Amino acid sequence: MADTLRSSPDDFPSVLDRRARLYRWARVGVLALVIGYFFLPYEAQSVIPVWLVFLLALGLEVQFFAGAWLQARRREPRGPVDRGPQPRDIEELGPQYDEWEPVSLFPSEWYSKPVAAARPYWRYVAEGLGALAVVAVILYFAVRPSGWDAVSPENKAKTEAALSREATQIAGHPAQITCDESGRQVGYVQDADGLAEVGGNRAYLTPAICDTLYQLAFKDRVKSFSGTARAIAVLGHEAQHLRGVRNEGLANCYGFQSGVQIGANLGLSESRARAMMREQLATNVSDSRGNAQYRVPSGCSSGGAEDLHPAESDFP
Repeated sequence: MADTLRSSPDDFPSVLDRRARLYRWARVGVLALVIGYFFLPYEAQSVIPVWLVFLLALGLEVQFFAGAWLQARRREPRGPVDRGPQPRDIEELGPQYDEWEPVSLFPSEWYSKPVAAARPYWRYVAEGLGALAVVAVILYFAVRPSGWDAVSPENKAKTEAALSREATQIAGHPAQITCDESGRQVGYVQDADGLAEVGGNRAYLTPAICDTLYQLAFKDRVKSFSGTARAIAVLGHEAQHLRGVRNEGLANCYGFQSGVQIGANLGLSESRARAMMREQLATNVSDSRGNAQYRVPSGCSSGGAEDLHPAESDFP
């Protein structure tokens, strides 16, 4: 008797429940992708359109509801369930005659057809709308202008002018620093924070480097000690290329030394700028482990062959 009252796994409500459980896990995966979007590098976020992530979430919900609706339309309506003796029962036990009164151990209403519990289908709709709302809110904050994108065009121009002045002083001739928002010259794809033509007059920096230097020069804000040190060192490195230094390791060595003055000109105290460049020098070996050509030469030390100011005791 219990088997005849149990819902079939092919019943539409059971199928919908299984789909709902599956899609809950899929929603978790989509939310994980959305959150992971925040941790992508600036250059990667600029390549991946944010609406693509939202369309993925929207497509998941549309497929869930559209698939369930189409499945319900294809399902043929079933006739009433016959709870009387089945043909196999009659064959084995003989026919049931009307003159025999069936034995009733419980009230008659207990033998009536069980009423299926109402399925809260609205819950699935609420889950889908809730998931889309969460994704939309997260992506809204993700696409809000931040970093270099949030800097006004006027301040961007001022920043490039200030950085160009620093590069001109080091190169010894007019130099132009451009913050490459297009990503064609430097960035995530090129795996470079800066680019300069040796002996030329133009260098490119990533928007992230430019934003760090903008925060320092115009907001008097150090986003992080190591991050600001890195940005100053990149500017010094590219300026040394404009000066005519071709060797990458040597450009690093000279860039760390000129970075002290760059940092001071952009608003740091000389002692803090020097501490930043000393950190860059100390981590140069580990930073250049994947590319040995950026490792500073052995003479890059106080009084060494590559010391630009051997008469001074401080290095860099």
